[in-house]
Amino acid sequence: MSAEPPRTSARPSTGDQEGFALLEGLVAIALLAGTMVAIFALVGNILDSASRVGRSNASVQITMNAIETMTAVNPMVQGSGKIDLGPYAVTWTSEAITPILDRAGTLYQIGLYNMKVQVEDQPGSVLTNFTLRQIGYRRVRDLAPTLGDQGTRLGDPTRLQ
Repeated sequence: MSAEPPRTSARPSTGDQEGFALLEGLVAIALLAGTMVAIFALVGNILDSASRVGRSNASVQITMNAIETMTAVNPMVQGSGKIDLGPYAVTWTSEAITPILDRAGTLYQIGLYNMKVQVEDQPGSVLTNFTLRQIGYRRVRDLAPTLGDQGTRLGDPTRLQ
């Protein structure tokens, strides 16, 4: 038999490393895909957290507006009611948690009240509710006329002249 010369190709021989370029590319793509999945999960969690913070801030703002509105309400005079604030309405009921104080020599009766406050939007769904403790008062006496005030207090403006 005749010995044939070894075959030569136009490309230089790289030996065992011919398949590594494809394998390395697949590994790089897999690592990139894993990293992207982790990044997308992180971004999703951040967006979800930002949404919850936004809803919480809106709820706090509504609650603060309702508390500010309730400072104008005297629970002894208005035991329950509703105030329309445009986009939402504040309703309340109150009950005395201490006996009404009516001391001689004072002009007012006072008492401590628990006010159950509920805030609803226009369709009627509840946005928030809370309990507020507030003092109620009612004027029950007039000032006694003083020596210098007697003329004007008794209805005769000429008495002081």
